[in-house]
Amino acid sequence: MSPQPRPRRKPAASTKRKANGQVTTSIISGAALVLASVLPAALNPGPVGGGKSLTAGTPASSAPPTAPPTTVGFQPGCKLPFDSIKTAGLELDATCTQNGNAGDDVAKRLEINAMNNFCADGALTPIVFKVFTNLEAAADKIPVLRKMLKTSRDRVSSMITSAGGATIGEGSLVQFVALLFHADFSNVGKGKGEEVNCKRTEKEDNDIHIQMMIDPNEDDPCRGVTAEMSPHFRPEAWNRLAKLEIKRPVRITGPLFFDGSHHPCHDDVRPTPNRISVWEIHPVYQFEVCKAKTLAACDLKNNSQWIPFDQWLSIDEDNVP
Repeated sequence: MSPQPRPRRKPAASTKRKANGQVTTSIISGAALVLASVLPAALNPGPVGGGKSLTAGTPASSAPPTAPPTTVGFQPGCKLPFDSIKTAGLELDATCTQNGNAGDDVAKRLEINAMNNFCADGALTPIVFKVFTNLEAAADKIPVLRKMLKTSRDRVSSMITSAGGATIGEGSLVQFVALLFHADFSNVGKGKGEEVNCKRTEKEDNDIHIQMMIDPNEDDPCRGVTAEMSPHFRPEAWNRLAKLEIKRPVRITGPLFFDGSHHPCHDDVRPTPNRISVWEIHPVYQFEVCKAKTLAACDLKNNSQWIPFDQWLSIDEDNVP
């Protein structure tokens, strides 16, 4: 009797890249899907898949087939604050997870996860310019703060008490009104890029760095504060903010973030980026323009005075209602 043919193994998982840059998976093991869905974002490094390593004495034929890594992509973990106008199908979102390029660096991963926090909840706290300098002063009182952040960011989550009685710090959802000083794409060009955005160097893959002032006559960025508009799912209209001049106050909503990788301007030292505090709003959840022309006339709490930026772009500023 002729020998029976051996059954053929199923092919390992493979990936295909769509023309628009999205990545889909044709075959993924059930175990990999379960792990990706149950692990918290901070513990799920992104790529899943791969076979079990062989041990001594294990026949090669008994080992499962090894699958190539499968790209999970960026998982916000909640409905995006700007979900109705988000941009879908970005290559950055298909290939760069919420851990960025942190790898096995725990401190960097924790920092990047905070930068990619689109799920801050709780009461919205209105803040004024002085909150940024008060937060900076509070951080300065903890000499070993940056060392503490290597293993946990809990210490920066409760830093000061706001005027309204709320305890705020990193991750607190805040709203701030100021004058736009300058906005531009950051870390663009050869040899640049940020680990949070997987070291990509193109405009569409990097933050929009927003500098804000409260004094209309101030022209020194070291006297201002900052916010960062993440490239993940960034609405197409928001890209037009770069280098745009807006002559009215703006309102920015998002979580506070302590940028411990940098330092503020002090004395004659002007670190990059120039600013009075390394506390920033990051990432931006909403960017709005006031109908009135002065800070005094713009009420932070009066929503009827504020126009979302994507809608503002289609309005003639001279005919604002």
